[in-house]
Amino acid sequence: MTALAKARQEQRIVDEFHHMIAVNPDHAEDSAWLITATAYTLGEDEQDVRRIWDARFRDHGVA
Repeated sequence: MTALAKARQEQRIVDEFHHMIAVNPDHAEDSAWLITATAYTLGEDEQDVRRIWDARFRDHGVA
């Protein structure tokens, strides 16, 4: 996968996270649900989606 294709895939997943949060505000704090729903909706591997979630949305400063 080229760098451009990888960046597009990651942006597609991030956009879907935002969409899922907008349409399902009750699940906005439920990262497990968001990851599973996004992976299912886009037909992506859940581990790949989780990796992107951790890189973009997880609060790394909290112990």
